[in-house]
Amino acid sequence: MISTRLTERFGIQHPIICAPMAYVTGGALAAAVSRTGGLGIVGGGYADTVGGEPDLETELAQAKSGKFGVGFITWALERAPKMLTKALNYSPFCVFLSFGDPSPFAAEIAEARAVLTCQVQFLSQIEVAVKAGAAAVVVQGTEAGGHGASRSTFPFVPEAADYLKEHSPETLLLAAGGIADGRDWQQP
Repeated sequence: MISTRLTERFGIQHPIICAPMAYVTGGALAAAVSRTGGLGIVGGGYADTVGGEPDLETELAQAKSGKFGVGFITWALERAPKMLTKALNYSPFCVFLSFGDPSPFAAEIAEARAVLTCQVQFLSQIEVAVKAGAAAVVVQGTEAGGHGASRSTFPFVPEAADYLKEHSPETLLLAAGGIADGRDWQQP
């Protein structure tokens, strides 16, 4: 078994977190990841602001059989903040926020005793996440669905590690995104 700061602080057996991808990571997948020792996070996505998303409460009820989290696209959550309140009623272990300032939601998340985790694409966003009380930051490069402008995950991780070492050594550093190169795209 691998023991890391992540497994110890999040109380999981394996240092694996299922990304909260909108339209993809539902309650069944999150529950399966958690049952096998990782942490499944239900994708709350666009906080039901764009339509066509699975019913979040149904998905959270499926995940609730074990430790789980919920994730939102922050700018969408700003349009529908009641979705955070609904999600917190299911007692998620963590709330994963991406693509926006987590500060307006930090107090409600802390009050619910959920762990704030923030996905970031730029170094400046790490400072915002730390100030909001994030226990973990997830650095995301272009390998993760094209997010992160023109930056790759590999050069971002050490820069983020240096920043956290100096400014917030207790904050966990995680990396997101598939790692690939041009050979993966060549046709046989």
